[in-house]
Amino acid sequence: MGFVGSPNRTLYCMSKHAVEGLTKAMAVELAAKNIRVNTVAPTFVLTPMTKPMFEDAEFKQFVYDMIPLGRLGSVDDVANSCTFLLSDLAAMITGTSIKVDGGWTAR
Repeated sequence: MGFVGSPNRTLYCMSKHAVEGLTKAMAVELAAKNIRVNTVAPTFVLTPMTKPMFEDAEFKQFVYDMIPLGRLGSVDDVANSCTFLLSDLAAMITGTSIKVDGGWTAR
């Protein structure tokens, strides 16, 4: 929600957009110290916190319709992206976000 708007999620979207701006500013400020700053932006991941949300059939359909890959993300999907960003393979990546969203923001 840091890259799109969504109904009934105004404050959540606002806070995520702020994190993206903070990431860019910090990346510029800390680059001289060789500190990289990035974010990982997952789509919905089925967790104990989100499970009740998916009991609402209308909400569940909305989310699945928004994800071209047609599935929710997993905790491993998110962790693997973090592992990549922390590795030397991402040595020139700073000030950006890895969207682990199954294509949600590609539309």
